[in-house]
Amino acid sequence: MILWAMENTGRMIENKNKFNTAHSGKLPDPVHESVVRSLYGEQRTLAVGIVTMVLAPLVLYLRSGDWTQILVMVALGLIGILRIVDSALFWRAAGEQLSRREVTYWENRYAILGALYVGVLGAWCMTGFARTSDDFVHLMSISITISYLVGIIGRNFSSERVVLSQTIFAGLPLIFSVALFADTYHLTLGFFLLPLFLSIWFMSRNLRSVLFSAVLNALESQKIADRFDVALNNLTHGMAMFDRNHTFVVVNSRFASLCGLPADTNLLHLPVSEMPDTSAIVETGSNKVHFRDMIVACIARGRQTNFSFMVDGGRVIEAKFNPMASDGGVVVLEDVSDRVHSENEIRKLASFDPLTHLPNRRFFMGEVNRVLGSVDGLLPCAFLFVDLDNFKDVNDALGHSVGDKLLCSVALRIRWHMPEKAMVCRFGGDEFIIVIPGRVLRKECSELANLLIEEISKTVHVDGHRLSIGASIGIAQSPENGGEYTQLLKASDMALYDAKSRGRGRFSFYTDELGDLIRDRRQLESELRKAIDLGQMELHYQPLVTIADNKIRTCEALLRWNHPERGMVPPSIFIPVAEEIGVISDIGRFVLEQATLQCTTWPEDVSVAVNVSSLQFQQTDVSAVVKSALVNSGLSPKRLEIEVTESAMLENINETKATLHRLSEAGVKISLDDFGTGFSSLSYLHTLPLNKVKIDRSFIEDIEVDDKSIVLLSGVTHLARELGLSITIEGVETSEQLNILCNKVTVDQVQGYLFGKAVPGPVICEQLVAQNTPLKRPLLAASR
Repeated sequence: MILWAMENTGRMIENKNKFNTAHSGKLPDPVHESVVRSLYGEQRTLAVGIVTMVLAPLVLYLRSGDWTQILVMVALGLIGILRIVDSALFWRAAGEQLSRREVTYWENRYAILGALYVGVLGAWCMTGFARTSDDFVHLMSISITISYLVGIIGRNFSSERVVLSQTIFAGLPLIFSVALFADTYHLTLGFFLLPLFLSIWFMSRNLRSVLFSAVLNALESQKIADRFDVALNNLTHGMAMFDRNHTFVVVNSRFASLCGLPADTNLLHLPVSEMPDTSAIVETGSNKVHFRDMIVACIARGRQTNFSFMVDGGRVIEAKFNPMASDGGVVVLEDVSDRVHSENEIRKLASFDPLTHLPNRRFFMGEVNRVLGSVDGLLPCAFLFVDLDNFKDVNDALGHSVGDKLLCSVALRIRWHMPEKAMVCRFGGDEFIIVIPGRVLRKECSELANLLIEEISKTVHVDGHRLSIGASIGIAQSPENGGEYTQLLKASDMALYDAKSRGRGRFSFYTDELGDLIRDRRQLESELRKAIDLGQMELHYQPLVTIADNKIRTCEALLRWNHPERGMVPPSIFIPVAEEIGVISDIGRFVLEQATLQCTTWPEDVSVAVNVSSLQFQQTDVSAVVKSALVNSGLSPKRLEIEVTESAMLENINETKATLHRLSEAGVKISLDDFGTGFSSLSYLHTLPLNKVKIDRSFIEDIEVDDKSIVLLSGVTHLARELGLSITIEGVETSEQLNILCNKVTVDQVQGYLFGKAVPGPVICEQLVAQNTPLKRPLLAASR
């Protein structure tokens, strides 16, 4: 028994950490409460034990006749009744939960009454040994006391306080009783009783440690389970685990909600086949499968599966099934409605114009090919290419906000007047494409085009502004003008170009002849872009003769395009094209560079004049271009004249004036070309840094027959002279015109066919070198 006690002592040391909280008095409140409840738990066992213990002294009384046995019997009975009453009072007061203070109070009560009870047992045993030498009395009293003590292990092991008190109150009297005989054998018996008491103590501790470890582990497991349950039911995803029998073994409320069931539906331990009907239907190709059947199929297949379904309310649910090694599997549900909505919005943004909500060009082309596509190309249809007139002016003047609202208004008007099944898109900027399926007569196309032009041209009120724009429309038809989308688009674009070239606010049908003209124009544009690099551009010079000495003092540089196939292309043809396609600045830079470079080979008293268009002032820094040309050529700024027209002022008067002032300050001379043709030319004479005015040829056309022309010309030249400006007359073609000018007006220089047409650079250079003596007028006139 000693060895057994030592072994248990070793086990207790090993398990010290497991139940340290119990011995330190820091047992968790729920555990402490359950210990006290267990003490009061077995009322029937307590009653039976008390009755048994009361009868034992009665038996000994009958055996020995010792009246002290009756006293012991009465004491045990009274204390037993108190214990039963105390147990009843406990259960009456306990309720559902006890406070920590109440738990300690009732534990102390139980320990005190229990200690009294076993103390009486110890006294009973000691009395039996002291008052009689009857072996039966000795054996029965010690046996019953020891059996009661052993019972402590089963009844009260959970409370260290109770076990300790009862062991001491019963054990000490028992040992003292044996020791009363003071002989070797009784003393030996008392010595061997000590391991028994220790065993009771250690066994109780061991059982208590096992119990508390189990209880604490259970509490910890419950805490983890509760946390898991809270986490599981607060997931935004739905989750369920199934065993091999297709039964729910783990499931959260979100799972039921995402399946279209009420959130409080209890699916735990329910077979999938008994799952309530829901609106969750999974589409697999052309088949439709109920959600629960899909789960059964996934478990049966035993491999990872992803699928999605919709439930009431239009929610889109994505499901992921993952099998488990022990069969069954886990299904995770996610509400992806927002993501799907966002993806749809992204697709919509990628396919539709965000401003007008019309299809964009890429999506529209796909739709046209999808709806009208066939093996042989597009089915019969009509293409209308709509371009807004004057929209850029509104956008630039009032801003993009007003322009955007105007575009939305136009888009609505176009949609309101679309034929049935017609398709429309915003092609880009202020352009729209309309496709009408089927064979559409030219008359019907014309009526629709006129209607659209009329509706778009109506006044619109936007942010307090009354806006009026127009529209031009190009029309192409399939199969007459092509069978592919790109062909019809190009044909309608060519027709639109023709409509705009004829005055805008019109519509044109594509024809092969029109196509040839436009293709020729496009070819001209393409060739013009390469003309400078190919060396096809060259400068010719027309002399400006000074009246005073009949010498050439200035030569105006005029650009010529010497095309290898078209021959000499007139500036009146290619200059407007250059301005339209945006290469006029490159051409202007080329002219300045070549003119300044060639002027360096002329006599130092001869200058060169170069025209600068209004677009050059808008697109480039003219002063920087001029400075670069002068630096590269080495020409003195005083030998360069920049000729500007009134149109250059109209575009941006302030910026143009600033540029001209910079050039004038650098020493470059400024000349106002075509003076007299504009409505406000006179205002520029004193606001611009001018050195010369060139009076337009229109002033001298009727000078030979109309005296009023002389009066008007005299007034203009007088005004210019008073302002200190040099005067040049353009368009002098006859000797009579020259004589009248010399006799009746004051002119510094003249220019015109009378003195020669524009000639290439080498020719004008020879003429300038040859004029070593003043030329007489008859000779100049004869040279014509």
